[in-house]
Amino acid sequence: MIKNLMMMLLLPLLLPATAMADSPYYYDNYDFEVDGIYYKIEGSVACVTFQRYATGVYISDYHGDVVIPSIVTYQDKTYPVTIIDSNAFICCYELTSVTIPESITLIRSKAFDKCFGLTRVTINDLAAWCNMDIQSNPLYYAQHLYLNDTEVTDLTIPDGITAIRDYAFGGCAGLKSVTIPNSVTSIGNNAFEDCSGLTNITIPNSVTEIGAVAFECCTSLTSVTLGNAVKTIGHDAFSGCTALSDIIIPNSVTAIGARAFDLCTSLTSVTLSNRVSSIGVGTFYGCTSLTGIDIPDSVTAIGSSAFEGCTSLASVTLGKSVTTIGEYAFSKTSAIETITCKATTPPSWGAMSIFTANVYNNASLHVPTASEEAYKSSQYWGQFQNIIGDVTIDIPGDLDGDGLVTISDADNVVVIIINGGNGHDRTIEHDKVAGDVNGDGMVNITDLNLIINTIINH
Repeated sequence: MIKNLMMMLLLPLLLPATAMADSPYYYDNYDFEVDGIYYKIEGSVACVTFQRYATGVYISDYHGDVVIPSIVTYQDKTYPVTIIDSNAFICCYELTSVTIPESITLIRSKAFDKCFGLTRVTINDLAAWCNMDIQSNPLYYAQHLYLNDTEVTDLTIPDGITAIRDYAFGGCAGLKSVTIPNSVTSIGNNAFEDCSGLTNITIPNSVTEIGAVAFECCTSLTSVTLGNAVKTIGHDAFSGCTALSDIIIPNSVTAIGARAFDLCTSLTSVTLSNRVSSIGVGTFYGCTSLTGIDIPDSVTAIGSSAFEGCTSLASVTLGKSVTTIGEYAFSKTSAIETITCKATTPPSWGAMSIFTANVYNNASLHVPTASEEAYKSSQYWGQFQNIIGDVTIDIPGDLDGDGLVTISDADNVVVIIINGGNGHDRTIEHDKVAGDVNGDGMVNITDLNLIINTIINH
């Protein structure tokens, strides 16, 4: 009886301590601490981590200059330091610099979130940094990268690096130039985002992919040269590059992501690849200095708001393959004076108008001669007050210009192929190579077969 009574008296005192020990709202997150840095063991490696978690707050006392070692010893065992954990330095407002060794292979998400006091990141191996999986880059706060004791302003990517990984140099405002070797085949997402000091970039012919947001808000970037192997440009890749004045997108490019060049307010000239099949949503939104645009024949669809807010746009040419145009595609472009639409069937658009009201009243719309009445009777295009049927259409395979694809044209292609295909008896008209029916820049048996199929089917 006495024993049971004592338990009843002690139980209220024991419960709070037990609840505290088991509470999910407070726990230490480290296995050991050395020289003010907290670590947890993951398999055979050490991971730099935060000290404790308490009621939604990650707590660590990192401040000043933190130098992460490449190895650390705990209980007479040595561990390589290879990971910086998620939230490891989060909200360490008094952290001013961090040195990251070449042993680190992974920086997890939010590792340096809200480290507003950071002024420099120091590394000792540039190749190791390029190969690192960086999910949270301290450069977004520090803005300055140091290789040992020297700030990296003119960056040369080491030869042998095959990919500039996601976030690799994002936020590095101290960068002024970047040299990329021919070993690199891809530029990752956010790789150079917010590098506001970068003035020019040349993408070598080895690169096939430019990732999303790769150069977004590089506000000093005046010149971009794209290599002739680039196939895809990710969404927002050059968004907000307000100093960029012109861009030539090579014919190797087949896909341009949404908003890829939006808010490039100094952009006056754009040359599009003749292999791109669509212009994405908002691709050139807000390019207020753009004066003209020529959509190639390869394009079948123009996305919504693609050229919205291009207030200086005076001339628009739409290729013959365009079938659909998204709403607001040319909204807020009241400067348009001339539109040339080469499609024989008037392209369709949704319920919302794609042009500004005054454009319908004042701009001239030039269309294929045989399609003039179709445009005038169209629910959409018929709103134009000045429709002129004076556009001559190039017919693929019509090498002799007689308006028909016949055996004569097939004979012409055979002669070109026999005489070298890519150099003899060939002319270039309207940026197209005579005899190159499929638009791949070459004249070969594929083009001959296309002409023969056209003859047979017509």
